[in-house]
Amino acid sequence: MNGLVAILRRRCSHCREGNIFQGLWRMNETCPACGIRFEREQGYWMVSVFLGYVLYGVVLIPLTLALYFKQVPASISFPVVGIIVAVMALPVFIYARVIWLYLDELLDPREDIETVIPQDFLDVGSDSLDSNK
Repeated sequence: MNGLVAILRRRCSHCREGNIFQGLWRMNETCPACGIRFEREQGYWMVSVFLGYVLYGVVLIPLTLALYFKQVPASISFPVVGIIVAVMALPVFIYARVIWLYLDELLDPREDIETVIPQDFLDVGSDSLDSNK
């Protein structure tokens, strides 16, 4: 599947098959198709917050400048911008995360072995950690 089509369809950045989201707001923790864990580490989604700001800026800066240069009164401009922000909230949230997954995959490709959590191989219980026995 083409990368842009996969992004628009919100598919996994690794296999481009599984859905990233299972609903409007809820993300899958792992890809249903390939099993890759989406969140690599704590704080992983902070870059997507920055991307969200960028997406808002791409739309709101030209809109605000156009309203300003057309001398639209503030009593109309502010509600228009507010409505645009409210309408964009869900798509920005979703696509900022999807774009971040694809950028991260491009910069640091995952290997299929990463689907297995390393703790699964360690059968370490609390008893085996006590060296005084």
